[in-house]
Amino acid sequence: MSSAVRIGVVIPVWNAKDGLHRTLSALSALPQEIRASLVVAIADGGSRDGTLDVIAANPSLVDHVTSQSDTGVYDAMNRGAAALNTPWLWFLGAGDIPCAEGLKALIKRLERASGSEAHACAVEALEPREPGVPARFLPSWGPSLTWRNTIHHQGLVAPSAWLMDPSFDPQWKVLADYAWLLDQRNLGRHVVCHPELILAKVPGGGLSRSFTSSLYWEEYRMKRTRMGAWALLAQAVWLPLKWAFKQVSKAFKI
Repeated sequence: MSSAVRIGVVIPVWNAKDGLHRTLSALSALPQEIRASLVVAIADGGSRDGTLDVIAANPSLVDHVTSQSDTGVYDAMNRGAAALNTPWLWFLGAGDIPCAEGLKALIKRLERASGSEAHACAVEALEPREPGVPARFLPSWGPSLTWRNTIHHQGLVAPSAWLMDPSFDPQWKVLADYAWLLDQRNLGRHVVCHPELILAKVPGGGLSRSFTSSLYWEEYRMKRTRMGAWALLAQAVWLPLKWAFKQVSKAFKI
């Protein structure tokens, strides 16, 4: 596969040396024909656990590194994106595993893409999974995004220009990527979905899977400036129902 496609891979990290080692090892194991299309940037939040040693051990894989204090994962994602000069951007987390077959197929499709649309693939959840979390997240663009985040950043390859207008808003500590997707939809942009392709496998954990009341309160506040009055009124009913479903799923698993 000879491809002119260039995808910037942004990995935000903070004190997660084991997860980063797993992700970099998986990237290194990809076929050379795929790796040739990837430009890797790591945005570290000032780690002190050996994360920088993991980065230093992979000089031929990591193209850009920034390490400084930041305000959280989305601040780091913005910084990593700004360090790259590639037509496409893809965000992975420390511990995420890229899937060669899906990535190869997507690169072939990007060779024919216009560059004005983003492309979303499926994401698999690694075991153990939290209660209520599906084994596979399938992408969907459109009205369904009103009710829940139907596109995960590990499965999304977007035009780099989208990340500049607007970038992730760090005021949202858990849901800035969801807020950004709603902004893109409100701007009239389009995401082409490829549910048959798996782009990454992701481990459990993280704030977005805590399913606490504070998570859904952040979701309501985030949606308050992005939706009309009737849609927001529906959210006041929908979000408590989502929270209750997660609590029931958790109780049944216990």
